[in-house]
Amino acid sequence: MSEEKIQVYGSRWLVLVLFMFTNITLQILWITFASITLEAAVFYGVAELDILFLSLVFMIAYIPVTFLASWLIDKYDFRIGAGIGALLAGVFGFLRFFAGNDYTLLLIFQIGIAIGQPFVLNSITRLSANWFPESERTSATGLSLISQFIGILLGVLITPFLYQATSMEITLLIYGILALISGILFVVLVKNKPPTPPSREELKEKVLMGKGLKSLFKNKHFIILFITFFFGLGIFNFITSYIELILDPRGFDATDAGIIGGLLLIGGIVGCIVMSALSDKYKKRKLLLIISIIIATISLFIITPPITTDPILLYLFNFLLGFGILSAGPVALEFAVDLTKPVPEATSNGMLMMVGQIGGIIFILFFEGFTLGGDYFPALLLEAIFLLATLILVFFLKEK
Repeated sequence: MSEEKIQVYGSRWLVLVLFMFTNITLQILWITFASITLEAAVFYGVAELDILFLSLVFMIAYIPVTFLASWLIDKYDFRIGAGIGALLAGVFGFLRFFAGNDYTLLLIFQIGIAIGQPFVLNSITRLSANWFPESERTSATGLSLISQFIGILLGVLITPFLYQATSMEITLLIYGILALISGILFVVLVKNKPPTPPSREELKEKVLMGKGLKSLFKNKHFIILFITFFFGLGIFNFITSYIELILDPRGFDATDAGIIGGLLLIGGIVGCIVMSALSDKYKKRKLLLIISIIIATISLFIITPPITTDPILLYLFNFLLGFGILSAGPVALEFAVDLTKPVPEATSNGMLMMVGQIGGIIFILFFEGFTLGGDYFPALLLEAIFLLATLILVFFLKEK
């Protein structure tokens, strides 16, 4: 194979930006009601739990849909797979405006968006493999994941102001138009892959999804990463979902909860940028995973005790908790691709993202009310111990 057949194109950055735009709008659609739960419950005439279910349905839908999404991405590649997700999010996100105050209709449209999510998220490592050289892949994967956190952060921060300035219907209409535009731009402008591959890895034959799944769960290193995603995303989803309840017994209000929740996400964004760049430069993915989980574990142990009520301490170590947990994501995703070749990227990516969603559901439901005198100290302590056990497991990974 001649060197001329390996080439990197500047258009890879346009593809990545359009994918990030799609992912940002998708996450805004998911998290729309999180910061206006009480107002939404009144508007739709339902209980608060029904509004929480509008977000939880994304995690539930991910589990069965991920297999179809990964298969389609493996068979028809990145543009078709991610394009389906982008269009589903755009169409059903726009249709939410027409639900009025009908909760059942809103839920149906929300499920439609949720079905599209695995098609987008399971395409992350496929995009990186199709368009980016090996020296940039973890960075590309990290930026794709960062767009997810940016979308969540924007959805949480902007929605209350937009709702207060306009109305529920106009808020949903604005988000719907944004999602529809991003979906159309993605389908029209994004190509599946460049004319020539960005690395020699893309020239190698890959196995089919069914055989790939069997191979994944015979691979002890992948199982360790599988467990890491389960606990990492499970703990992160629990803390972000219960942040106000965790802080309330310690004398903090909703504003403090919003600041700390924002710092968790900002820490994750910074962590993804730093660790992805280091991973691409030094290729020491096991070491970087260990560092990330050490930072997360220490931070969680520090913020766990009920006596930890100093605002500066909580701000700092929640930032570091987000840095540690979320920075492990892009490194682990690319590590999984390396350790499981020739399994297709969408298959390993899809399984890790799926188990993260399962972890989120289990942790959110299992630890509900798991308190001591109203403080979530027992839940946080157990989760810190889970992170410590995960750290020990990561030492058994093999650096490729």
